[in-house]
Amino acid sequence: MNIVILHCHFQRGGVTQVVENHVRFLRQCDDVDRVVLVSGPRSDGLTDKVLSSTIQLNLPDFDYDTKRFSADQNRERADQIAQDLIRLFASEGLHPDQTVLHWHNHSLGKNTAAPLVIDQLAKQGWSFLLQVHDFAEDNRPENLARLIQASGASSKSELDRFLYPTTGKIRYAALTAGDTETLSSLGCKAMTLSNSVTLPSEKAPDQETTLAKVRSAFSLPSDARWTLYPVRGIRRKNVGEWLLLAQLLPDDWYSGLTLQPTTAVEKNSYLRWKELAATVAPKAVFDAGHHEQISFAENLSASSNVFSTSVAEGFGMTFLEPWLAGRSVVARRLPGVTSDFEKAGVNLSSFYDAIPIPGNKDWIDQCHREIQSAMDSAIAQLPAGFRPARKLASPITDSIDFALLTPKRQTEVLCRMADDVGFADAVRQRSQKLVDAIASPPDHETIHANAGVIADYYSIESVGKRLMKVYESVLKSDAVMIDTMSNLSAVDLVNLNRPFYPCRTETLSDES
Repeated sequence: MNIVILHCHFQRGGVTQVVENHVRFLRQCDDVDRVVLVSGPRSDGLTDKVLSSTIQLNLPDFDYDTKRFSADQNRERADQIAQDLIRLFASEGLHPDQTVLHWHNHSLGKNTAAPLVIDQLAKQGWSFLLQVHDFAEDNRPENLARLIQASGASSKSELDRFLYPTTGKIRYAALTAGDTETLSSLGCKAMTLSNSVTLPSEKAPDQETTLAKVRSAFSLPSDARWTLYPVRGIRRKNVGEWLLLAQLLPDDWYSGLTLQPTTAVEKNSYLRWKELAATVAPKAVFDAGHHEQISFAENLSASSNVFSTSVAEGFGMTFLEPWLAGRSVVARRLPGVTSDFEKAGVNLSSFYDAIPIPGNKDWIDQCHREIQSAMDSAIAQLPAGFRPARKLASPITDSIDFALLTPKRQTEVLCRMADDVGFADAVRQRSQKLVDAIASPPDHETIHANAGVIADYYSIESVGKRLMKVYESVLKSDAVMIDTMSNLSAVDLVNLNRPFYPCRTETLSDES
């Protein structure tokens, strides 16, 4: 069996790490003859070990689109890419009956030709595993608008047929059971394939030593405690809520967010929060992963626990990795993600469901109107017939979850908490369990138990064995056409299962 793994790029990041872990397992399998990696020119995130054990094929047109394409232009591009792939496969002696093409995030809209290329090759007998990490339909209106234009679709159902082909020997994999159910409802033969979770094998640094280094590097008090939010500070990571957690920290505790965003739209949001933090959350330390004297391992070792305020994750690696390093996690619960972990036996009792912000009826009603307006604005760039069939509910209550607020309202709350002791105490009282979880001493029994479950169920070997069974079933399967099982489209199914959070779609200009 030959395995061809395809993605737009192999730069450092989530998908590349998934691929690295898959390759590590596949190179140990007697049944796998060759592993071939196909991408655009950007592949500097691959380790030397993976480069030496695989064949790399690069196509310039395989990378992210640099502009929008019409349906005719997209079809022409897809024809050329398909021809180039077939030529490259032939040069490597790859044949359809012995090869599985494992394609990552084909439907995300980063390269709008990908679905057409897959459809063409599938009709020529090639076998596919299409692994969906993220949905363009999941509050990514820019991506979805590009796909609508490039597909020439005139309805949601036509767009689904474009994005999720079922002809030929095509199988799908999703990271969570919920996403697998969504794909199955679209008529795709799908299975759940979780990511593997590992940490570097070298011995972890000593906490007292690294904590002293962190205190010195970030000019913290000599008795400061350290917590970590180990992510790139993009919009869906809900940075405003991380500032709120920093306000809830005990007096001698500080929290670091590790990485800056790399794109302009994300960086504008990040810098806004960074500027605000200087006034309302001085115990929040930005760019903690960019200090030349502090490694990621040292940041993690120095921490008492790990935070996550993210409102959307494809898999949620930050929910699992820290337990392997002996650190507990305090995080916003994302049911579509965390329910799988809990079913596997991971104890997530330190997670929280919401941070209720008290207010009178007029204020809360106005907040709900602003949330609805933010959603309307986000989907306004989509043609009317492609917008999700959903309207926000506005329950009558005396509080609202902080994450649901627009960033402007989040800023208002953060400023008021900094200035109004009574209001800050009211917020604390409504989230007392969260406040206690933040400052609780390590529960070594839970940490040890969770680490054991994660090391077993999410190991490279366990996930790799499940992956091999999928590959074998793909090669042995018949080429059949599956009828769509649901009257709902992908955009409706995805949005029914995911709350809308305004922080995800806010766009700030360079002048903001």
